[in-house]
Amino acid sequence: MQKLNKTSMISSIMLNKNILELKEQLKQVSNLQHDINSCITCGTISLADAASQIMMLKENSYQLKLKLIKEVHVTNNGAPRKIEYKETKGLWYTLLPDKHKLYGKTEEILLDKLMAYYGLTMLDFKMKTVFEQALEHKGKTEAVSDETLYHLKSSFARFIDEKLANSDIRSITCDMLSEYTLKMLRKAQWVDEQGVAHKVKKKAYLEYKSVLNLIFQYALLKDYIKTNPLSKFSNKVFYKECDCGKAQSSEKIFSDEEIKHIKERLRSKFNQKKYKGYFINGYAILLAIETGMRVGELPSLKWTDIKGNYIHIHSQQLSKRQKGGKEYYYADWTKNEKGIPMGGRKFPLTQIIKELLAELKELQVEKGIVSEYVFCHENGEWIKTDAYIACLSRLLKSLNYNITNNHAFRMSLNSNVLCAKLHLPVAKRAELLGHSVETNLKYYTFSTKDNMDDIIDLFDSNSLNEGQIPRVSPRSHQNVIIFTKKESPETLISQAF
Repeated sequence: MQKLNKTSMISSIMLNKNILELKEQLKQVSNLQHDINSCITCGTISLADAASQIMMLKENSYQLKLKLIKEVHVTNNGAPRKIEYKETKGLWYTLLPDKHKLYGKTEEILLDKLMAYYGLTMLDFKMKTVFEQALEHKGKTEAVSDETLYHLKSSFARFIDEKLANSDIRSITCDMLSEYTLKMLRKAQWVDEQGVAHKVKKKAYLEYKSVLNLIFQYALLKDYIKTNPLSKFSNKVFYKECDCGKAQSSEKIFSDEEIKHIKERLRSKFNQKKYKGYFINGYAILLAIETGMRVGELPSLKWTDIKGNYIHIHSQQLSKRQKGGKEYYYADWTKNEKGIPMGGRKFPLTQIIKELLAELKELQVEKGIVSEYVFCHENGEWIKTDAYIACLSRLLKSLNYNITNNHAFRMSLNSNVLCAKLHLPVAKRAELLGHSVETNLKYYTFSTKDNMDDIIDLFDSNSLNEGQIPRVSPRSHQNVIIFTKKESPETLISQAF
């Protein structure tokens, strides 16, 4: 018999009439097993009553697998290859056509492995298998980043226990999911050292729901299921078990005073020996404070993106997880554009930003650094998001701040400057930061981190009591400006910075 490679061998197997008939019989047995398990789950039949049928179907499944393997697992002269038990190892084993040995704890496990080897594996309807298929499908058919896929994997591991992960997707009902979700949310609650109970955040619950949506939408697409159990799933019921309160300003944004301390700490590091007079991540952090640029948008910013009176923000640095590390690449769209370049956004080139970029450019010329990227290393290579994030986290932790992420600069700029000082309409704020109006209102707008004395001073300095002259306290905000005439948004932005 002519030697075939594995691909051509599987193709020839799939055309064998006997094999097709055996596969169809095995499929019918699998469907009957599923139907009986569904009846047991629904309570229409007891496990005791179904025991004999379950045993019979299990034996039929085993015999059909054995016949299938005898058809395909053969030597060059057509004789069935031996499947034996090796007592020294306590395992069943057989020799593959490529001379490698294949092992299994039981004979049926070995049969399943052989079916997979020869491309005869029956569809696996376990939730975890369908999730993996759905994740692969999403990565191939949608413009999603590796980070999105990574977060979906993490959410699956966090919220889906082993029992549910191994459940047959076809047997899962809305009631089963509802009962599981309620127990999961209650089990996830924890009590801190002060005895305060903490519930799962609403955002985390919605991440769990995203995983379920991904699984069942894919199962519906592939006709694994006829109806989606999530169609009758009510979020409102489970919100009661979640922490739905909006985060406090202290958990999300920096105050003006904290921003000032961050800038001072950065400037103090610029001349440290370890940076050799070129603390490039420090400059990137300073620009993030002034513009609210996303982590990925900073490394991809080019000098050609600096225009006459604005910065053109239209790209980002993305990465792919692969063996040996990450591969970083340039994407000509921003996060909110979701893989389709739409021109990006413009951010005003204020005096502070002009001076910061001029300072950096002068330093690069002095050091002979040539690069198309604004934030580059001395060899001209662009900075990496991971290094930037690590640098920022260390800096903020050294200041004993609980907030250690770049995203806080976006929210701080929106809340402290664009909203509280410039009073820009929400549509303009959303345009400058590159997201929707709904996102700006829901996730980016916080009250400023003023203490009560500051608030009193603001009232006193901006209100006229009858027969009194407005009082301005020494503590009142130096950034409060009283204009004699209406100013344009562009003028206001310039003055605020």
